[in-house]
Amino acid sequence: MTKPSDFPRDEKFRDPATAPFRDADGNRHVFSYEDVMRVLLNREEAFSRDPAPWLPPGVRHMGLDFMWVYEPFMIDGKEPRHDLLRSVVEPWFRTREVRRLDEFIRGLTVDLINGIVRDADGEFNLATELAYRLSLRVICSLLGFDTEQEPWLREKLNEFNQAPSYDKLPRQFDVEAFLWEMVAERIVHPRDEMLDAIIDAWKEERITGRDLLGYVFGMMAAGTDTTGATLVNAFSLLAEFGKLDDVRAMGGDVDALRRVVEEVLRFGSAFPTKPLFVLKDSAFGELTVPKGTVLYIWYAAANRDEAVNGGDEQSSPAVFDIARWPNRHVGLGWGRHFCLGGDLARLETRILLEEALRRLPGLTLDETKPFVRFAGIVDGVTEAHFRYDREAAQRVMGLEPAAARGT
Repeated sequence: MTKPSDFPRDEKFRDPATAPFRDADGNRHVFSYEDVMRVLLNREEAFSRDPAPWLPPGVRHMGLDFMWVYEPFMIDGKEPRHDLLRSVVEPWFRTREVRRLDEFIRGLTVDLINGIVRDADGEFNLATELAYRLSLRVICSLLGFDTEQEPWLREKLNEFNQAPSYDKLPRQFDVEAFLWEMVAERIVHPRDEMLDAIIDAWKEERITGRDLLGYVFGMMAAGTDTTGATLVNAFSLLAEFGKLDDVRAMGGDVDALRRVVEEVLRFGSAFPTKPLFVLKDSAFGELTVPKGTVLYIWYAAANRDEAVNGGDEQSSPAVFDIARWPNRHVGLGWGRHFCLGGDLARLETRILLEEALRRLPGLTLDETKPFVRFAGIVDGVTEAHFRYDREAAQRVMGLEPAAARGT
C-alpha cells in the first residue's frame, strides 16, 4: 500500500547527494542545497526562465505568461519585467495584509468542515473534499470570482497541473474565455479588489492582455494546487508518522504550529523542481552545463540536505520532525522568486490544522484505502482517505448526533 511519504518520482530526485547529471534528452539536473541556492541567488545572471526552449513559440497556454517566466535582470537587451509584474499585486500578499485574512479563511474552513460532518458518514477524501476545495475557494475569493464554477475550474486546473511537461499543456481556450468574461464584468462593476488592480495596470498599458490572463490563471493555479497539495501533505504525513495528536495538543500555539507547517513544506516539497534556461556556460562539479541548455534544480532534494538545519545539531533532514528549527528549506523558492503567495499558503495550512483537528475528533488516515499521488508540474494528491468520529464531530458542531435521532 502506498504511504504519504512515497513520492511519485525516483528517489534520486529527493536525494541531495545525487551527483549532477545529464539526462537522455540533454537536460541537466542539480540536487544539493549549495547548487540549488547558487542558481536561485543567480549572482552570475546565468540562469533564467526567459527565454525558455520548452515554452512553445507564438500562442501558448496563458499560465506561461505569468511573472514566473520573467527575470529581474536584462536579457538580450530587453528591459526586465519581473519586478514590474510582481509589483502590481505584491501589496495584496504582504505579511501584514495576509494576516488580516485569518478570520475570513477560518470561516471558509469551518464551512467546509461542517459540510463534511453533515453530509459524510465519518469517512471522506481529504484531498478532493477539503484541501483542494479550500485552497480554490480562498484564491477565487481573493480574485473576486464566484465559486459556482468550482467543479469546472477544478477539472481545468487538473488538466494544467497534471500535464507531464510545460510543452504538453493544453491551450484551454474555454478558460481564457471564462477569464475574459470575468474581466469584462469587473470593468463594468469594479470592486476595488485584487483583480481590479490587475485590470487597472492593463488599462494603463503597464501590462499586456496576455500578462493579465497569465496573472489570473497563474495565481489561481499556484494558489490552488501547490497550496492544496501542501494541505493534504500536512494531514497525511502527520498521520503516517503518528503526530496528529501532538499537533492537536498544540491548540492555538502559533509558534509551534508554524514549525509544523515549515516542516510539511520542506519534507513534502509539493513543487519539487524548476526548469531554467542556461544563459552562460556553467559547471556544477564535473557536470558541464552549456549555454542554451535546460537546467532543472530540485527543491525536493535540496530540502533533504543537512544545510536546511542551519548548522544546528538536530534531526537528520531525512526525518520528518515537526519541531525542526531553524528550517531553511527552499520549498517556497528564494530571493526575488520567493513564492508570492507563500505567507498565504502558510496561513491556510495552519488554520486548517487548527480547525480540522478540533472539529474532527479521532481524525486519522484510513490505511485500508488507496493513497494516490501524481507527478506533474506539482506533486499532487488525488486520494487521501481519512476517518473521524462523526458523533463527536456533530457535538463539536452543535448538532444532535445522528444516532440519537434514529438516523
